Amino acid sequence: DSSLVSIFRHQISNLVIMINGTSGYLYRWCLCSCIFAQIFMKFTNLTHFQFDLINDCIYALELAGLPSVCYSSSIVHLNLKVKTFNDCIWLLNGHLSQLHTLVVHVEHIHNTSEIINNKKTVSNLKFFSLTSFSITLEYDNQIIPLLHHMSQLEKLTLSLYVHGRTSFIDGTHLNNYIISKMPYLHRFNFDIVTEIVIIKNEYLPTSDDVRRPLIEKGYNVDCYVDYLGTERGRCHIYSVSSTMERMHVITNKFPDGIFMNVRMVYVSDSMHSIEYDFFVRISQAFPLLEDLTVLSTVNQQKSTNELDEHEQTFSIIEYSHLMTLDLISSHIDYAKQFLLKTSLPRLSTLGIDYEHFVNVTENFTSNTARANCANLKNIIFRNKPRILREKFFNYFPLVLNIHRFENC
Repeated sequence: DSSLVSIFRHQISNLVIMINGTSGYLYRWCLCSCIFAQIFMKFTNLTHFQFDLINDCIYALELAGLPSVCYSSSIVHLNLKVKTFNDCIWLLNGHLSQLHTLVVHVEHIHNTSEIINNKKTVSNLKFFSLTSFSITLEYDNQIIPLLHHMSQLEKLTLSLYVHGRTSFIDGTHLNNYIISKMPYLHRFNFDIVTEIVIIKNEYLPTSDDVRRPLIEKGYNVDCYVDYLGTERGRCHIYSVSSTMERMHVITNKFPDGIFMNVRMVYVSDSMHSIEYDFFVRISQAFPLLEDLTVLSTVNQQKSTNELDEHEQTFSIIEYSHLMTLDLISSHIDYAKQFLLKTSLPRLSTLGIDYEHFVNVTENFTSNTARANCANLKNIIFRNKPRILREKFFNYFPLVLNIHRFENC
């Protein structure tokens, strides 16, 4: 209401906006960008601003096209999700003169021709958090040069999924290219996957090789490596005692541990199937997990009937806090795993291929799947049909929003 805005626009200093909806993509983009711009322009004393967009792949701010008048000179703490790395550069291009904390989740980190002309903002940052679950080829060309402008940083968080390198992002690299460039840095949390690395050396780095340089400097880190043949490898290095809420997990070599702060996990494996026992370990390692994405097109090797005696004792896995499950880009076996062999008492948002859903629910008649879907309110379909029949809505009486997956 415009009258409320006029009353409070000069009084509000801390603001959190959360947006959800069912309208088309173009409308959502215009709406979100417009709201963001209006808040920046009208709330003149705003210092802390979080702009949260539900369901990352459906909602993400695109800021690079907004006029410079949308900047707010009073903002000191900004937390938001943006579409591309261009939007991140837009935020750091000098106009947010008071900004000292930027927490940004980027949907896609692609090559950009955008440059930072005014380095005042980026050089004054004290805390920077950059997270992205999408594959990027631009770690060395875009991310590292940006970080080198942040000489005053005291806290840094990185969660990245990197392809296209000839070596792992290991402890030596992180020390030489990040830590040593930031003399005031006293907290560095990271969760970095390097995948499809073609290693030409005869010696293949071990997990100890990857983590030792940081352990020797006092960092509490862990990692695991995996090789396909003698050249192609992947590596995941991460902070152990971390406050990070998001984490990548690749391969079943993920070591045991308990991560109480993690709320969102992205599981991917393009080389091997992800088996039942691995999901048991994930449920134990992340006891407060709320959001899980599984990305694997490789079918599972074991059915429930083939589980050994130890595995049978965990025949029904429970994810007691899981609210969002994304299986859109996964083999149908993982839909069967979660909807038929897993307890999901709080599941409210599900992303899935429509044909897989029909198959697993036996055309919306399976009582087992119905129990896990009893609280569903949001469904994101790949290959959503034009018309959903009455049987569907009887099966999901609480569903409020049905989206079509848009490959963004």
